[in-house]
Amino acid sequence: MPKLALLDGHSLAYRAFYALPDTLATPAGQVTNAVFGFTSMLIKLIDEERPDAICVAWDVRGGSFRNDQYPEYKAQRESPPDLFREQLPLIEEVLESLGIGQVKAPGFEADDVLATLAGRAMDEGWEALVVTGDRDAFQLPANGIRVMYTLRGVSDTADATPEWIEQRYGVTPGQYLDYAALRGDKSDNLPGVPGVGEKTAARLISAYGSLEGVFEHVDEQTPKLRENLIENRDRAFLNRDLMRLVRDVPVAMDVDLDTFMFGEFARDEARAVFDGLAFLTLWERLVAIEGGSIPTDVLEVDIRTASAKDVAALAGTPIAIAVVADGGEVVGVAAAVSESDAIFISDDLFDVLAIAANAGIVGHDVKGIVRLLLDRGFPAPPVAFDTALAEYLIHPGQRVPTLDVLAERELGVVLKPDDDRASANQGAFDFAGSSGPDLEAAGRRAVAVRSLWRLQREVIGERKESDLLDNVELPLIPILAQMEHLGIKIDTVFLRRFGDELRQRLGDLEATIHEAAGAPFNVNSTSQLREVLFDRLGLPVIKKTPKGVPSTNAAVLQKLEDAHPIVAALLQYRELEKLRSTYVDALLPLVDADGRVRGTFNQMAAATGRLSQEAPNLQNIPIRSVEGRRIRKAFIAESGHRFVVADYSQIELRILAHLSGDPGLTKAFEEGEDVHTATAARVNAVDPSEVTQDMRRRAKAVNFGLLYGMEAYGLAQRLEISRNDAQDHIDTYFNQFPDVRAFLQNVVAEASACGYTTTILGRRRYLPELASGNFRERQMGERMALNAPIQGSAADIMKKAMVDLEAALRSNELEAEMLLQIHDEVVLEVPDAEVEAVKELTTRVMKNVVALNVPLDIDVATGRSLAECKG
Repeated sequence: MPKLALLDGHSLAYRAFYALPDTLATPAGQVTNAVFGFTSMLIKLIDEERPDAICVAWDVRGGSFRNDQYPEYKAQRESPPDLFREQLPLIEEVLESLGIGQVKAPGFEADDVLATLAGRAMDEGWEALVVTGDRDAFQLPANGIRVMYTLRGVSDTADATPEWIEQRYGVTPGQYLDYAALRGDKSDNLPGVPGVGEKTAARLISAYGSLEGVFEHVDEQTPKLRENLIENRDRAFLNRDLMRLVRDVPVAMDVDLDTFMFGEFARDEARAVFDGLAFLTLWERLVAIEGGSIPTDVLEVDIRTASAKDVAALAGTPIAIAVVADGGEVVGVAAAVSESDAIFISDDLFDVLAIAANAGIVGHDVKGIVRLLLDRGFPAPPVAFDTALAEYLIHPGQRVPTLDVLAERELGVVLKPDDDRASANQGAFDFAGSSGPDLEAAGRRAVAVRSLWRLQREVIGERKESDLLDNVELPLIPILAQMEHLGIKIDTVFLRRFGDELRQRLGDLEATIHEAAGAPFNVNSTSQLREVLFDRLGLPVIKKTPKGVPSTNAAVLQKLEDAHPIVAALLQYRELEKLRSTYVDALLPLVDADGRVRGTFNQMAAATGRLSQEAPNLQNIPIRSVEGRRIRKAFIAESGHRFVVADYSQIELRILAHLSGDPGLTKAFEEGEDVHTATAARVNAVDPSEVTQDMRRRAKAVNFGLLYGMEAYGLAQRLEISRNDAQDHIDTYFNQFPDVRAFLQNVVAEASACGYTTTILGRRRYLPELASGNFRERQMGERMALNAPIQGSAADIMKKAMVDLEAALRSNELEAEMLLQIHDEVVLEVPDAEVEAVKELTTRVMKNVVALNVPLDIDVATGRSLAECKG
């Protein structure tokens, strides 16, 4: 039988609003948490239930007949927040774009409409599925009517079958109305019979069958219950009248159920609505639903197998390519030769392709293709364009979509037929289980890349980010691919020995902790640790978690260190356990047969432009603690080589001095002073020679805190001083460096006016939070606006330094290779004979990447291991 899904619009939207943070917003600043949650639930429903028809019922302003019958009905409810009400038209727009029917019935509530439509559906041979967060719907379950009840938010649901209702409430759906009338409903301002809660109401209705039965046997109850029932008889029957769902709402009786059929809708209009709401992931989920009820146009492409001559003929112009895989193995690439034609280049012609790609290759997340060629012994081709990277620049802060989604959104085509909905993301090579290489699919991807390239190139140009893309981001791709290909050598013998040592020490520490606690417990269990520290040992609670329980984080333990001997042992245990689990035991399985470990660099993750790394992440190799630094001994150079580590010194503060033009800050860098000491001297009005360690510590906290938008509260926490003292520090700082204050204020003002910040090299970061009506969200946007130009400029400078350094190494015919990029430093592996030349070259190149008003200072160190470089 056909299935009709009936949704309680206000109920579901309200739950979505409170389930998701109000930081969800469009680039223009429109908060969309309710719209997102509702739409996400809707897509999940379509995917899992596959309804033939869908209808959403809405409450109507002005109340219902219930308010006329009982003016206090829902009178206690406050008006919905403005942030919620302004999203309801957006939800209606989403539903309209998908062709989903909506019903409003003046004088009635949404659940009355749902009850009427559900009854009609059952009578006309349909299956009705009512989706709601309103318990009144528990009156409805019957043969042909299901109720899906939202427990929390909109994703955690229960199938409210008659058995589920009876188990949960002790009554059947047919008895639920009378049960609820006795119990009352605080959310609707309907008080129940005093002294009658859920258990008593369930017992009474179960025993006597109905309200009438309860009052016929009122003399059998205890004196107090009998008195309450008699005095509140009218109240109970009024509650039942008000709670009873209407089953014959006129507008719902008159509509033809076939008008709610779901399937055909205007695809372009729907995509425009989703794009306008920045619902990229939701659109991706919608179009990926199997058996797609969404009409699609598959990109038509002809593909033929190429000869060596065909491949060679591609030379001279950028080649748009896509990977071809067979059973998980890459067997070649498809190259677009026109808007509707492609050629298949088998892997035995990669040597010809490597020569033909002299003008560069174009792809989606093309680093994977470059890495593929490197791993097979071919040189890295230049990269002419990357549609994923371009999308990252166009929409920073959003997840980069798959090629399928991007093509559908920008070109209006799909790259796979409806019967093949597996991901065809360019970077994913796993097509295991295929009966052979899907040349047509690869051809479609290559042609789509070619078309997107031209569209995105224009957008990048309009946003004045072409130089950033062409001179920084694109040339960095083969460098990162080469760094991934090379990896870094690991001293596995040392690492295993260190692991054994850590396990021994952890065992000893665990015994010490157990002895101090007076009994064994799981040291790694925060709940058991909480019980030991605060209940058994009676240590003071310093801070509570958002769930209201005492915190046991490192900051809390450090404050408790003098309170009991157990705490020092716990802190040491945690440090060693993290070293063991995060580095020693995690690194060893990742070491390849050649003794090197190879991570993946993420060029399109951070909105600020910073690189990150994963599997493994070597950007967080410990350096602060003595034990942590020992891990760095495991990272060693090949025999006959040394590491050269070049680190930008205080680059973000130098950028702040450049952008603000503050003479005091600029002077400190120009004269080579310790900037924190110089800051402390100015703020405290003393000679630099008189600056104490505590003065310098506080000046350093202010210097770096301002970069991240830290206010008095945060500085007070950092320095463990009062909020007033922290504000005094900030005020004194700004009095000494007034141009810094002016710059920071101007950054926020400009970002608020245009909606984005820019870096020195032109990278944009869009900040819709600045236009939010929510104060907390706006504050968050202001902090991001303060930091984005500085951190983003530092990231851009580091990336450009890597590009310039690679060019300099090759032009000087040096064998040194970059292996790692860690925050503001780059790690090179250098033959012994080249060390001095590479040190000089690296320093010169990195100092001259960009022209700032203050000098860029480089710290260079060398060693056989990373520990020797950063000991």
